[in-house]
Amino acid sequence: MNKALEGSKTTRRNLGDNDGSCQATNTIDQCLRCKNNWAVNRMRLADCVLGFGAKTTGGKNGKYYVVNDSSDTDMVNPIPGTLRHAVIQAEPLWIIFSKSMVITLNQELIMTSDKTVDGQGV
Repeated sequence: MNKALEGSKTTRRNLGDNDGSCQATNTIDQCLRCKNNWAVNRMRLADCVLGFGAKTTGGKNGKYYVVNDSSDTDMVNPIPGTLRHAVIQAEPLWIIFSKSMVITLNQELIMTSDKTVDGQGV
């Protein structure tokens, strides 16, 4: 899971300038990505929410759940490691992905409360 949390440093945008100042132009990047350790502290994103969802926490107070299987074959008993399995769990979860993947859903995805699907990349 550490590799999934750290991400691929080569694919991240460099938001810093030569003098170390942050050059982000949008509010979310200013709040999250301008911090040196943002890739390992992804739950900080919950503190950056604006507008209607500003007071929500999503999965901030939960564990990380790593989706490593793009299948969606069993709607009743989803396979552990799939997105469908993650979103039906009772506890708060911060859902991340082990690699870039395309997930083709066979039915609508109904989520329980306190989930964040973090698609910021790996």
